[in-house]
Amino acid sequence: MKSKRTAQLALLFALALVIANAQAQTVRYKGAGSKLWTTTQVDSIVQAKNEKVKRLGIVFSKQIKNTITRPDTIIYEYTLQGATAGVAENRSKYTAFIGKPLPSFLLPDLVGKKVDSRKFLGKPIVLNLWFTSCAPCIAEMPALNRIQAEKANTEIIFLALTYESKEKVQAFLKKRPFNFRHIVGAKQYCDQFTTGYPISIFVDKAGMINNILEGMPLLYDSVTKQYSDVVDDKEFCTALKQIE
Repeated sequence: MKSKRTAQLALLFALALVIANAQAQTVRYKGAGSKLWTTTQVDSIVQAKNEKVKRLGIVFSKQIKNTITRPDTIIYEYTLQGATAGVAENRSKYTAFIGKPLPSFLLPDLVGKKVDSRKFLGKPIVLNLWFTSCAPCIAEMPALNRIQAEKANTEIIFLALTYESKEKVQAFLKKRPFNFRHIVGAKQYCDQFTTGYPISIFVDKAGMINNILEGMPLLYDSVTKQYSDVVDDKEFCTALKQIE
């Protein structure tokens, strides 16, 4: 009995240390240089930038490119991205989820089976939010299919979420392959993140949202001065590596 009590106390002490360390972590941001900034400082930089371009109708926001987790510090490597007010507002909406737990869901897949996100705890997850007539969504599907195939022997969970119906998605998949596991009728869940599609949400093994990216950009040919129909998956693959 005494040894059991000692083991329980040791476990409680270990849990207390984990919680204390998590609470002690500070958050810093790193831009193009080597200096680390506080959240307040970065927000001030963004505000000053926006004051300069206010008359142009452009709004800048911080975009997380990489996350470095240390025992006492979380470092977000970021850049400033400019966009129209509407795009910037939507970007601000989904970036607010980065560093927070993935909101849980219990939603149906294409065969009506309920998918419980809580059962994926301990595994990396990629959620791609899309809809069937979204051109940028369709453009990145070949790359998404290839990446999923390359990671087939890993524990990464690849899910595609849409607000559309099962019937609409099934009709689409007869014409175009999209090999993620599909979750349908997820309007309320998708709406909390975005009104612009596609976005990809990267969730680590602890169930925390590590990064959120907009659709993969088309590759630009500097010779022909034209965009190709092939996307650049570099940023996506970097974000994926962070949660493996």
